Amino acid sequence: MMKKSLLLLAALILGGCATHWPETALLNPQVIPSNQQYYSGNRITMEGVDKREAAYVFSIKKKEKAPVLVNSSQPLNNLLAEKLAEGLRSQGLEVGNSGTTNLTLAISTAAVTVEEKTFTYVTKSRVSLQVIADFQGSKLTKQFNMSSSKESPGEPSMADLESTLNQQLGSVLQQIMADEALRGYLKGQPS
Repeated sequence: MMKKSLLLLAALILGGCATHWPETALLNPQVIPSNQQYYSGNRITMEGVDKREAAYVFSIKKKEKAPVLVNSSQPLNNLLAEKLAEGLRSQGLEVGNSGTTNLTLAISTAAVTVEEKTFTYVTKSRVSLQVIADFQGSKLTKQFNMSSSKESPGEPSMADLESTLNQQLGSVLQQIMADEALRGYLKGQPS
């Protein structure tokens, strides 16, 4: 009887170790403020658009179970537009309700997928952002991408997934801020 009780207790404890995934992810990509002023008196308007086919940012697929889908705790298009505006302001650009250039930040992809294999977990992440700068009818459209893949023996934690996506989103926003062709449009000097 004691042996059965111990086995039942061990099964309950081990069963309780299964990861519980929250409904939303806390995303907060960091943008490194610039110490260089590229813009002087330049004003733009900006909007964030979400063109993803699905709203989730994390998909966790375990064998023979339906995938667990986790959304961002706040609209991703608003968050990324806010972060990009913050970075551009640090470069001297005025972002507001009126300006000579309209900048659109479109999210094509921003997701991390985790798939359980026989003895490992494969984590793949992909970020694809598009910027469209419109200066008086002259348009520039550029795509910025980043992806990664890793295999590990243990299931990644929510903090690991958030960190992975935050780093990639932050890196892609930095690429956008450093793009020379885009800077020309934001200055009102398309080449």
